[in-house]
Amino acid sequence: MTHKKTAVIGDPIDHSLSPKIHNHWIESESIGVAAYQKINIKKENFNRDVDRLIEEGYYGLNVTVPLKEDAYKYCDNTSDVAKTLKAVNTLIINNDGVYGDNTDPIGFEKSIANRGLNKKPCVVLGAGGSARAVVYALTQMKCEIGIYNRTKKNAETLRSDLGVEATILTEKTLSEFVGSSHLVVNTTSLGQQEGEENNLIDFNSLNSSTHVYDLIYNPSKTTFLRHAEKNGCTVQNGLEMLIHQAAQSFKLWHDTMPKFDKDLMSALGG
Repeated sequence: MTHKKTAVIGDPIDHSLSPKIHNHWIESESIGVAAYQKINIKKENFNRDVDRLIEEGYYGLNVTVPLKEDAYKYCDNTSDVAKTLKAVNTLIINNDGVYGDNTDPIGFEKSIANRGLNKKPCVVLGAGGSARAVVYALTQMKCEIGIYNRTKKNAETLRSDLGVEATILTEKTLSEFVGSSHLVVNTTSLGQQEGEENNLIDFNSLNSSTHVYDLIYNPSKTTFLRHAEKNGCTVQNGLEMLIHQAAQSFKLWHDTMPKFDKDLMSALGG
C-alpha cells in the first residue's frame, strides 16, 4: 500500500477538473502513488484540516479559491513567485516542512506561448488572485499592461503589491486601451453562472486581430467569448492554463513533466 497522497483543496471543490488531470498523468506516467483526491476545506478550518491531511500522508496539495492566501501564510518557505503574489496554489510537504509555490503565472504564460504576445499591449479585467497571476506573467513577457477593475482601488493595490508598471483604466479610458490591445483577459467570475453576461468591455471597440481570453473554463464558451468571436477575434478559455499549471505542480511532486496530449483532452471531454 502506498502512503504518498496528493489532492486539491478548496471551497467549493466539486467542480474541480484537477483529479481527472492528475489521475490521468499518474496512470500514464506509471507513478506509484495513490489516486489524487478533491477535498473540501473551509477557510476558517484551514490550518487544522491541512495539519490533519499531512498526518494522513499527503505530501502534495493543490490549493484553489478561496484558500491561496491562507496557504501562503501556512508555509515554512515559499518560492519567489509565491512571495510576490502572496498566494500559493501548490504545497510540497517534506522533511524540511511545508514549501509553497504558485504555478498559475507559468500556467498562463505557457497557455499563450505561441501567440506572439510578448511586448504587446494587453488588458486585464479584474484585480483578484487570478488577475495577480496573469499580471505577473504578462510582466515577465514585457507586455504593456492596462488593468480595469470596477473598484479602482483594488487595481491600484494589485499594481503596488506586485511592483509592476501598469495603467489603471477607468470606464472612460478602457475602450481606447482595448482598441489598441493585442490581448484582453477576463479574470473575473462574471459569466460563470448560466446566462450571466460579462459586458465589462465594449465589444465593438475590439480589433478582429485581438486575442480574447476568459479564465473561466466551465462553461467552455462564455458569453464574453461568444461576443468576441462575433467580432472576428480568436478566443480561448482557461482550460489550457489549468492543465499547464497542473503540469508544473505534478513535476514539483513527482519530478516528471507529464504530457499535454490528445489522450488527456479526451479524458477531459475535449
